[in-house]
Amino acid sequence: MPTQKVSVTLEAEAIERARQTAGPRGLSSYLDAALQEKLQRDERRESLLAFLQELEDSDPIPAEVRDRATMRAAQLRAAVEGE
Repeated sequence: MPTQKVSVTLEAEAIERARQTAGPRGLSSYLDAALQEKLQRDERRESLLAFLQELEDSDPIPAEVRDRATMRAAQLRAAVEGE
């Protein structure tokens, strides 16, 4: 796959830790792998959110009922967390 040289500004401590972790494979390879993983997670997250939106859009339960259930769940959650 073709590569492209870029210039980015990152925290010095993070770069040093990445260099130590990357070892012989090199910083570029390490950062490339990390970027690929992040992109895949973001893409999966977006797909999941789109799927959930489809489910919500096709939900036969009236919005008022859903809103009341959401509010009641928040109240219960707050009561449990307050213990």
